[in-house]
Amino acid sequence: MRLPKGDNQPSAFQWLTAAASLLLPVIGVATALIGVLEVGRGHTDGWYWIGAGIALILADMVVDWLWARPSVSKSDEPDLNRRGAELVGQFATVTAPIERGGRGAVQAGDTVWAAEGAEAAAGARVKIIGVKGTVLLVARS
Repeated sequence: MRLPKGDNQPSAFQWLTAAASLLLPVIGVATALIGVLEVGRGHTDGWYWIGAGIALILADMVVDWLWARPSVSKSDEPDLNRRGAELVGQFATVTAPIERGGRGAVQAGDTVWAAEGAEAAAGARVKIIGVKGTVLLVARS
């Protein structure tokens, strides 16, 4: 079965790079081992083999670093697993009064969170302005 080629399908160059990335460390280690054997036999050209093996392993590391870097650094949802950060800018209802210098609780969505901020009575509406660990920082709206 052949898949239709779309924008999200890897190109031939990407497949070739992936295959090379799988083979480079194996060939590099094998080349370096040949060099070690040659040096052990007293042949000075074994150092060239060792150098070539190390160069192949380093080339693989560069390919892997360049390949993985874009997917790690870019995200369309940077706050995905930072639930509190996703709530910043939204409004919540105070469920346990927030007293001066103390903590209370707010309901944001279907979850009750510990909250810090300006004094607010139960039932008041507050705006989430930040997150400190698992505590929401709130201000009066």
